[in-house]
Amino acid sequence: MKPKIILFFILFQIIYMNSGEIKYPFIYIPGMFDNGDLMNLDYLLVNNLNNKDGFYYKNYFNEIYNYEKDIINCSSNIVDSKYKRLSVANLIGPFRTNISLDLMSNRLFCLIQGKAPKGKNYKKITNYKGNDYEGNVIFDGKIIKYNGLIEEIWAKYGNKVYYKKDGNKCRITLNSNENNSSDFYMNKDSYFNAPDEIKFNIICHSSGGLALRKYIQLCRKESLNHHINVIINLSVPQKGARMNFSLKKAFPLLLDKTLTKFYNNKDIGNVIIKETGKEYSYLDLIEKTRVNMMVGDSLKARRMRKLIGNYILYCIPFDGEKGVLGRDPALYDLHPAHRFVNSLNNENIPKEIKIYNFSVKSPFAKMFENVGECLELGKNDGVVDYEDTTLEMIKNYDDLTITNIDVEKANHIPLPQIKPLFELRETVIKFYYFLQITLKGKYEKEEGVDIIHALLLGIMKEFGLELNYFLEHEDYSVIDYFAENPINFDDY
Repeated sequence: MKPKIILFFILFQIIYMNSGEIKYPFIYIPGMFDNGDLMNLDYLLVNNLNNKDGFYYKNYFNEIYNYEKDIINCSSNIVDSKYKRLSVANLIGPFRTNISLDLMSNRLFCLIQGKAPKGKNYKKITNYKGNDYEGNVIFDGKIIKYNGLIEEIWAKYGNKVYYKKDGNKCRITLNSNENNSSDFYMNKDSYFNAPDEIKFNIICHSSGGLALRKYIQLCRKESLNHHINVIINLSVPQKGARMNFSLKKAFPLLLDKTLTKFYNNKDIGNVIIKETGKEYSYLDLIEKTRVNMMVGDSLKARRMRKLIGNYILYCIPFDGEKGVLGRDPALYDLHPAHRFVNSLNNENIPKEIKIYNFSVKSPFAKMFENVGECLELGKNDGVVDYEDTTLEMIKNYDDLTITNIDVEKANHIPLPQIKPLFELRETVIKFYYFLQITLKGKYEKEEGVDIIHALLLGIMKEFGLELNYFLEHEDYSVIDYFAENPINFDDY
């Protein structure tokens, strides 16, 4: 063979091998306050991870491994959107419900592995609105079921796919040795020769990152392949969230800080109630309410702030349904001294997983800056302390491939759909029996509602949360930062 022909053959082989390097689909795991309700096709994060004009289609996927053939059906996406290169692991349901990090982790295990962890009940774990952990393919007129992401990717992109009878239908099986029959089909454009080759690039936000580490722990206990290629952590409290030390006293501190500003602006401040068009000056509200009882350092003022703070924490449902923030089990699980966090920090992370760790130094919005200050955090994003996002406490830290990425300014979350805030007037009406203690004298209910509504709008304004302004100008989170600054894996 002539030298030029040999050189051409070698170059062709190199190009072919590089273009055929296996690329893996993405999983996005929201945290406990970010339930994935923004994850539609127009959302920049979705565009980058999934769409043909997105960053990862242009810089990561290629003509051979692009997952273009079919949507990835298995997800728990509450906006009813399915994608071709992305699955959304919404582990909390359509509302901020009272669930533990253990339950979030078990749901993630069910989503990826297609079964419950040993000793757990699959139906109980996955029985919530919004989950979709199973689907089917049709081959030769047969409906063949799959459960979970690994089975789904194998069903659609595996080479020789075995299946067996499961009641009146057929079921994908990942281990051909378990088959009593030779039923299988071949995928013409397969990507994987064996199920163990299947992996995912996983993006975790906040407590979703701890749920992922617990998932890895569960896989290790059951000697299962974790199927993870890359982890991208977005402000994950790896050490636990030290906000838990200060949460109970944070609300009285917030009230103190905000009401002091309210009084300082009493001569110039005013609010307009959008629903009624009524306008109140701060002086009007000071005259008609007992807001003065909550201002200052007197014992009476401190008790009043504590009473209001506890009422917000323990009586007003954070999601407008039933879950109150003060008794949320996930918040207890996130405490740095909690067994959940300690058990994770006492175990190694598999060293074959590449990790990209985004940590935020300062909140983008004044509201989150105030929250972080009252939670007594250091550098932070309004919820998670910068120092708590490190993985340095992991025993095999020096063996891990970690790229740390600092974000100068971003909020921890997009402002969640907190019903008591977004439906403020309805909240005042619903809890008027208690809230009327803030009024001086007696008013007809409609006027009383107006006054309390206006007072809360004034307090929110001084707190840094004029809702419409915030949503238009300040609702910039670490998720948005990553969407605007996606990682090219080849650059690291």
